[in-house]
Amino acid sequence: MVNTFHPKTLKPAKGSVTYASTYSLFAKEYAINTHDGQYGIRADILHPMIKQMVAMLSYHNKVYQVRLEAHSKEYDGENQVFTADLQRLVKWLKRKGHKRVAYCWVREKDRSKHYHYHIVIWLNGDAIRSPDSVYRRWDRILGANQKWVRSTPMIHRNKPETQSRAIYIASYLAKQRTKGYGDRGTRDFSTSQLKRNAKVQEMSNDFTTKIA
Repeated sequence: MVNTFHPKTLKPAKGSVTYASTYSLFAKEYAINTHDGQYGIRADILHPMIKQMVAMLSYHNKVYQVRLEAHSKEYDGENQVFTADLQRLVKWLKRKGHKRVAYCWVREKDRSKHYHYHIVIWLNGDAIRSPDSVYRRWDRILGANQKWVRSTPMIHRNKPETQSRAIYIASYLAKQRTKGYGDRGTRDFSTSQLKRNAKVQEMSNDFTTKIA
């Protein structure tokens, strides 16, 4: 299934895939990492991912994107153990002064018999300069040292190129391969549900389309 959209919501249909090098949303094109069309990117994951980044930018001039991974033999196909870990991290971030925490996570399974997860988290850029404290807290929550993935430099509301770069890096999470191995009725991904700031009428000349 390629580039299929629901006729009423204009959202990608479940499981829809794109092999293009860019993805257009809110009258803006974002670079995505398909390795020049060699690998498919799940558009139904990419779409809400971009919406959450854009929503954060409607509240903050600067947003920092942190990438995390999670590996544990306790993870199963129902996501409950992992989502409990993630909520512990979100609660900690809010105690540290992050009023808003947006995120996207995906569940994957490859040659290993165990599931693992990739996460991107978006935070107020004025409240964080380095992801190291987030990495350390995540390690503590999981009780093990996880792979620390280089995070994205600061994303700026008025610098569209920084937004495109962030989505290019985050689009790795939306790759088609390694998805679809969970228990029946469970999800391969999920995002936070942050709504765009209604007081922001226009974030930039590139963002004039109302959020679907």
